[in-house]
Amino acid sequence: MVLRFRFIALLTAISLSLSGLFGLGAMRAGAELQGSQAKTVVFVVSPARAAQSATIVPILIIEQGGYKQPIAGDSDAAEISRFASDYYGKGQKYRLLSGGGSAGSLTVKASTKDSECLKTGAEVSLQTQARFNTNVMALATNSDSLGRAQGSRRAPTAAERASMLALAKDIYKQKGVPAALLSSMVTVNLTATNLKGDSKAELIGSFVVKKTKGGQERYVLFLLAEADGNSYKAALSNYDRFTSKDIMSGANIDVVGRDGVYTERFIDQLDLDGDGTSEVITMKLGLEGDGYMIYRKQNGQWRTLYEFSNYRCAF
Repeated sequence: MVLRFRFIALLTAISLSLSGLFGLGAMRAGAELQGSQAKTVVFVVSPARAAQSATIVPILIIEQGGYKQPIAGDSDAAEISRFASDYYGKGQKYRLLSGGGSAGSLTVKASTKDSECLKTGAEVSLQTQARFNTNVMALATNSDSLGRAQGSRRAPTAAERASMLALAKDIYKQKGVPAALLSSMVTVNLTATNLKGDSKAELIGSFVVKKTKGGQERYVLFLLAEADGNSYKAALSNYDRFTSKDIMSGANIDVVGRDGVYTERFIDQLDLDGDGTSEVITMKLGLEGDGYMIYRKQNGQWRTLYEFSNYRCAF
């Protein structure tokens, strides 16, 4: 039997309590989107193989201070068509954002609403000097005010990388992962950036440790680290363990970590509320859909602000 990946189930369960906690009113925007260019839409930009080409999908709508979920792949066909009509007209342009700041623009080439697995998306061309890949994504928006900070995303220095890898291994040990397995740790992605606009960089990374003998397992870690003197400390960490039983029927456990499957990855940062500290936006790729998370720092702690799951197609 084909099982929906458990991350999406978690999102559904948690989102109701978060809506009340933060007063976000995170509901599907649905039919109200007609003629809605006055609303702020945030898109995820995923680079395509062709140079200066990408696809975009909406992950967040901001209206009157509230955060709403956009259409998803399992939305009504009429709603998807209406969104495409409003936002994916050929030649429509959006601001491209990276590292919390402007990075150029993009131009819509065509909606993909009639495709099997990207119904809410569009094909776009990029006008930018920035370089993206599978693990270095970007954001786009129709807002003139969001993303006006100086872009700060970069590759980590050798010292930063060493500190982050050591911290990740310490967390794995705390979670009970055998030390003998840590030599198999793979860095899916590691980014240095500045979330608070100060002189201290934060490090954000995703890691996978593999157990291949005595029953295959994969240990996945998403980690946001903040400067602590001359080193770094964990400010946010999400850990998960997968066995072959956790993987959808027909798939192999080796998909874990490949192109971000079942692995939470950093998309980008964006100061959504104008408080000077960027929110952190991540995604977890599943075999049938994607889960998106936005974290905000409140009272010294990084907390989940918003969640959205986008069904793509059956595996």
